[in-house]
Amino acid sequence: MNNRVVSFEPPGPKARAFMESMADVRVLMGPVGSAKSSTAVMTILMLSSLQPIGPDGKRRSRWAVIRPTYRDLVGATIKTWQSWQPHDFGRVTMGSPIVHNISTVDLEIEVLFFPLDRPEDAEKLRSFEFTGVWFDEVSEVPFEIIQAALGRVGRYPSVRDGGCYWSGLLLTSNMTDPDHWVHEKLMSCPKSWEFFIQPGGMEPDAENVVNLPRGYYQRLLDSNDEDWCRRFVHAQFVAQRIGKVVYPAFRDTFHVPQNDIMPAPNLGVVLGIDFGLTPAVAFLQQQPDGRVVVFDELVATDAGISRFAKTLDTYWKQHYSHLTVIGAYGDPAGSARSTDTERTAFDVLNANTPWRWRPARTNEITLRTEAVTFFLEKAVDGYPGFQLSPKCKTLRGGFNGKYCFQPVQSGNGTQFHDTPTKNMYSHIQDALQYGVLGLGGAELAVGKERRQGPRTRQAADVDYSLLGDDRQPERNPMKVGVRWGEPSRETYRNERENREHVARSTDYDIFD
Repeated sequence: MNNRVVSFEPPGPKARAFMESMADVRVLMGPVGSAKSSTAVMTILMLSSLQPIGPDGKRRSRWAVIRPTYRDLVGATIKTWQSWQPHDFGRVTMGSPIVHNISTVDLEIEVLFFPLDRPEDAEKLRSFEFTGVWFDEVSEVPFEIIQAALGRVGRYPSVRDGGCYWSGLLLTSNMTDPDHWVHEKLMSCPKSWEFFIQPGGMEPDAENVVNLPRGYYQRLLDSNDEDWCRRFVHAQFVAQRIGKVVYPAFRDTFHVPQNDIMPAPNLGVVLGIDFGLTPAVAFLQQQPDGRVVVFDELVATDAGISRFAKTLDTYWKQHYSHLTVIGAYGDPAGSARSTDTERTAFDVLNANTPWRWRPARTNEITLRTEAVTFFLEKAVDGYPGFQLSPKCKTLRGGFNGKYCFQPVQSGNGTQFHDTPTKNMYSHIQDALQYGVLGLGGAELAVGKERRQGPRTRQAADVDYSLLGDDRQPERNPMKVGVRWGEPSRETYRNERENREHVARSTDYDIFD
């Protein structure tokens, strides 16, 4: 067969840059209809034609094309592949795996198609040697398969037979969840990876629009919900929601700035903690105008409260020793005594950290979430009343839908549980709620005036009210019940204790 010329014009600058890149792992992401798959197909054909000539005068290459499901592999990916192949390039042979052999005067291209979507499927690649691998819709592929594929590329042809002009992975996908491994790689920028994010479909520089029907993206906007459109039309990273979100008022683009939030050195810090075997702490500050800023989180798995308390103490000394903690609050259930040691979780925290921990006013879920919602819905001079640092990845994932009410099917249609699902995102959300309660969020949520204590808690040498008013009492460091200057365990103990409210029927052991 004679060589054939396949004409292809990249649909835009990002697609062209993807084709011309020499990175070991190239990632092309964008909205639906932006010709990502077609670009990957033509990249494979282009790279195959650039292979070194072997001893037999042939440019040889072997490729794997992977998509998560067999149905999508056959119904979408292979159809796109075939649409760009001249008819005399041979037929795709259905089997296990599906194979397409292309042979011309100087080209020998072998393409194998695999449906792989589970971590254990990585084993299916270990006996193969490839030039490169294309993952179509990589957002649905576990990272374990990516790792396995990286170990199989650059192996064919051998150096003795000419080697590879380029070897590596081609990844194409629509946008992913913000806590997906693809997004994590984008944020960490590995040296051997290169990302190409195409503009959204409604942007003036959107790619491949000339090959789409008139009004294509507007039709999608009119027919789908906001989250779907943000992901598949506007090319934004959007959380995939599986239930009813706890905080519908949260907007990632509004409440999360682009850069990490650095805590203000002249403001006190409030800590909120959740117990159990997955303890978590949220680090908060409140601005003079009343806005709440969450600048960090600390999340552990399979750790008892004693070990976690020591970890927290070390973490604080390493990162925030220049700051002052003015309040530390936790789940009121932490007041229960252990049957083994007769100590409470708060006893353990107080013994292993330099702060005095107190139970939050309540652990009633509705009041806790309403306290957070109060600040989410608040805006001060155009700025959000609640800001979350992008370094708080677990909190962010929870706000973006992973902290939710699970659906329940009933005769009346889909209903939802009364309490949020317990998962890896819920513990730090609980911790945040206790911290916000410590700031007086419960009183604000129900329209009551904040108690005098929380309103006047200030870091040293700060003479304003956190709510921006002038209702603080006369400065008197010796007056019992008022906190001024550097807080200490002694000054806290001199204050009148409020009666704590603990929800009944707590169904877990704090010392699990």
